Amino acid sequence: MRFLDIGRVVGLHGVRGKVKVAAFSGDPSGILAAKALRLTGGRPTPAGNALPGVPRGTKNGGHGTAAAEYEVVTAQRAGGCAVFALSGIDTAEAAEPLVKAVVSVRYDALPSLPEDEFYWIDAVGCLVVDEAGAPLGEVVAVEPGAAYDFLVVRRPGGEDAYLPLVEAFLRKVDTAARRVVASPPEGW
Repeated sequence: MRFLDIGRVVGLHGVRGKVKVAAFSGDPSGILAAKALRLTGGRPTPAGNALPGVPRGTKNGGHGTAAAEYEVVTAQRAGGCAVFALSGIDTAEAAEPLVKAVVSVRYDALPSLPEDEFYWIDAVGCLVVDEAGAPLGEVVAVEPGAAYDFLVVRRPGGEDAYLPLVEAFLRKVDTAARRVVASPPEGW
């Protein structure tokens, strides 16, 4: 099963075990529709487990931290964070070990996007070509920027180049075909 990291638990909200999640995107509105959340890591407890309900010694794919999936009972926005009530977590004491946990959702639970949009994770690994079809490199990451975001493209020589995610430079992003057609700025 594939998961997408969407944020981190940054604190508690109230005394009934609600957790505040800061979205990695900076905008919590996109994660409020989640029906279930996977939490990995968090603050260690005296027993050595990071998450409530996870057996001692449970590992997560070699990362050394426990992971657990929780059903979302309620979700709301509070300031710049999303606040979730999670099934089985109903006190601040039960929620405390969740602080600092990475929050993920199932990839297959993500909503579909309009044709001209894509999830950043889907761009990673795509071949980048110019309009004539000549290879320019491979997308290795997507980085947020102040004015616009960037595709980080590993060039054939091994150096990374930043391609602005703007219509003027991107002709077509076809994540299903694993291909990005670009017209990079001069000097790129």
